[in-house]
Order: sequence, then structure tokens, then C-alpha cells
Amino acid sequence: MFDKIQHIGYYCADLEAAIAWYNKGFGAESAGGGDVAVSVQVPGGGINAFLRFGQVEVELIQPGDTSGLPMDGLVMHHVAYVVPDIHKAIEECKGRGFRFTADAPRTNQLGQQLLYFHPETTNNVLMHLTQLPAPEDAVMTGVGGGVQVAKIVHAGYRVPNLEDAIAWYVEKFDGEHIGGGPSRTGSRNAFVNFGQVQVELIEPHEPEQLGGHHEMDHVGYVMDDIHAGIDACCSRGFQFVADTPNTNSVGQQVLYFDTATSMGSRMHLTQLPD
Repeated sequence: MFDKIQHIGYYCADLEAAIAWYNKGFGAESAGGGDVAVSVQVPGGGINAFLRFGQVEVELIQPGDTSGLPMDGLVMHHVAYVVPDIHKAIEECKGRGFRFTADAPRTNQLGQQLLYFHPETTNNVLMHLTQLPAPEDAVMTGVGGGVQVAKIVHAGYRVPNLEDAIAWYVEKFDGEHIGGGPSRTGSRNAFVNFGQVQVELIEPHEPEQLGGHHEMDHVGYVMDDIHAGIDACCSRGFQFVADTPNTNSVGQQVLYFDTATSMGSRMHLTQLPD
């Protein structure tokens, strides 16, 4: 069903500061934005901006009420999954027990049709279906510039029960559990592929603190050459948690950014296995 992850969305307390950070750190370019209506997913409304670097996109949202947000940080908000036919995907998802936050898709500032799943049916996390505009109508601003991130390999989630979370993705999205196990920090993780996308599920040391819900944890950015990507990011002021990547249980080379240099948000560079 899903072709790719179009973007990760973030809340921020200062939209202009977050845009400037992405421009400096990733060489990102703004592709559009504007007002965000009051909705289930953004209860107080707000303003947003879409940025591109390499072949990926990010959406930044400054909500109407920023009182609970860090002044100089990013808070993961949602994942956008691309489907070839959004109306067909909506009907298929309804048949699998999903509900949505509106009756029909809307079109955003980039011409993308989107519809959010109702979080009551997605373990209290936000995600939306996205149908991209036809190539001749697409806004291409920023594509191919800055740090050459090839794609988003996965979003990572903290989950209260790893086995239940794996089973949910297998049942709801015809997922395939491809690997996982103990992490270096002592928690457990699993990787599930569904369609052309992937999710990493992480059961933390104290899962009861999640209150039964899933929580967004990180994004994995794919580089064709992770070492060249590390050098490019270091030249822009980023630091990493180690000197060299480690290889995870599914053969991906991974290196996390030091959150002190990534606006407090967890991100890692990834090189996929051959």
C-alpha cells in the first residue's frame, strides 16, 4: 500500500528559527507553507513550512499554543505515508478498522492530498496518507540540494509491548517482521517492513511509562555513502554519538546525531545493506 515516507512532521516553538536551523544544518530550502487549520491533529491551529534537502522533505508546524514546547527544540509530530491512490487506500484502511479525522482528503500548500488517521485507531500516534500531485504539477523547490539524503528509511517508535506492536503492524498493514533483538542499551527492538516502507519498534527499559500508547522516537535518513554523509554533516556543525557507525540486526549501518546538535531530536544516518 505505502510507496515511501514523504516526510516527518515536527512541532516547533519558533518556526523561523527551526527553518534557519534546517537551512544551516542540512542546506534545506523552504518549498511552501502557511496557515494550519484547527483540527484533531493540530488542535489550536498554527502555521507551517515544508523544507527539502536531498530527496527528502520535512514539515515544521508552529502550533497556536507553544507553551508546552522547548524553545530551541523539535518535537516529532507525525509521519506522512505516500500511496498511489488515496481514495482507494482510505477504503482499504476503513476495511481494516481504521478511522480518519475527516470525511475526505484535503490538499496542502504543495498540492499533496492528505488525510490523517484518527489517533484512536493508531495507538495514539499521528500519521497520514498522502497522494502526491502529478509530476507536471509538483513543487520541486529544494529537491536535490543540501545534504544528499536519499530517503527516509523508517520512523522509530517507543512501544509498551514489542510483541503486540509487531503483531499490530503485521495485521493492519500486512507487515513482515524482518529482525531485531536486544539493543546495546539493553532495551529490545524490532524492524517491520510493510509496502515499501519500514518501522522500527523499541520497547524501552520502563515500558509502563508509555501508558499503553506508542510514542515517536527517531527518524532514519539514508545516505548512499554514510561516511561521506558524516563528513558533510560534521562540516555543517553536527556532532555524532560515536566516531564510527554500528551495524544493526538487519544489516543497516547506523550513526545517531548527538541531540545537543540536532535540536534535541533523535535522528540517525543510515546506509542500507547491498
